[in-house]
Amino acid sequence: MALPVAHLSVALGAGGWRARAALVQAAVVAVAADFDFALVWGLGLPVEVYHRTFSHSLAAAVGLAAAARLLRPSWLRLSPWAVFLIYLSHPLLDMLCTADAADHGVMLLWPVITERWGWAALVPLYRLFADSPFSLSGALRFTLLETLLAAPLWGMGRLLLRPLLPDQFSGSPAAVSGSSSAHSSRGRGRSRGEISSNVSPS
Repeated sequence: MALPVAHLSVALGAGGWRARAALVQAAVVAVAADFDFALVWGLGLPVEVYHRTFSHSLAAAVGLAAAARLLRPSWLRLSPWAVFLIYLSHPLLDMLCTADAADHGVMLLWPVITERWGWAALVPLYRLFADSPFSLSGALRFTLLETLLAAPLWGMGRLLLRPLLPDQFSGSPAAVSGSSSAHSSRGRGRSRGEISSNVSPS
């Protein structure tokens, strides 16, 4: 399974986060799907049953993006589209780090389809360092691997997600305000042009 370093690397590559708040929020959204561990560890539920289920679904990504759209909190520096893509990058990356899809795969289409999906594309790399992250030694070894893979994962986010997140979705207040200023300036220019064209010379 991918740990926070991997998810953060993809999120950092996804956008040109000019505002520090946008950078922090993108990082939080990138790892938010793992909040299901609160149920696993907090309530003592079996990890193989509850991890990578509802919180790793397309429905969860849509729900969080819809909440961002409807609530529009003043502190949020990410567009709903950015929230959706960054959140969804988490389960998609997890699907590439799945040793046994039947037991540890991602329920991407929950609740419509509860089948678990995943591929062992990155598993051989992880297995070079440890068999499992569910121990202190394993977690540290996995984190070391992901630190070494940070640049390629950043490049993955840059290549796959960045084209879908143009500047107006970069979370930069300056970019948004700059765009608004440009539109208003063009509007004022058109107004002055219309006024001057309607005034006949004396």
